[in-house]
Amino acid sequence: MSNALKLVQIGKRDLQLDDAMYRDLLEQVTGERSAKGLSETQLNAVVAAMKLRGFKPKPKPQPQAAEVPKIHAIWLTMYDQGFVRSRTEVALNTYVKRMTKTSNGQGIDRIEWLKSAQAVMVLEALKKWHWRCMADAIIARGGRVPLNDKLTDKAGYEKLAAYYEEFYCGNV
Repeated sequence: MSNALKLVQIGKRDLQLDDAMYRDLLEQVTGERSAKGLSETQLNAVVAAMKLRGFKPKPKPQPQAAEVPKIHAIWLTMYDQGFVRSRTEVALNTYVKRMTKTSNGQGIDRIEWLKSAQAVMVLEALKKWHWRCMADAIIARGGRVPLNDKLTDKAGYEKLAAYYEEFYCGNV
């Protein structure tokens, strides 16, 4: 069954058309009393006629960017560690909006609306912020930020997060 035919069937149900009313509509729009042999163009015309009668097709839910759960997890961790004041969705959405704001426009209002590329950008910015918070907290307590495995630079995000969790959580 084509998507347009499925939409016609959904429209019939949503508009609560009985069989006679449905077939009259089909005939009025396409000249046919059955949707079985209709072309995509004809089916789309039927959907358009249904929309004029109040049918409002629901958009397909967009899949959530894979990075969104990680953003949530880091945000909640930062709250638990005392680096952000609020763990609420409103606070996280405010951060997301600020991070996605372009020079001439507005940011994206809700984390669920992020596309994958935008979510990656927000995730990386959040990880950098969290890294700075953890490093500052370690130094403030007289500690040293650990080095990476090659001992050539400071540890990356994952290593620092594990180090901070092991040695500094509970001491906030």
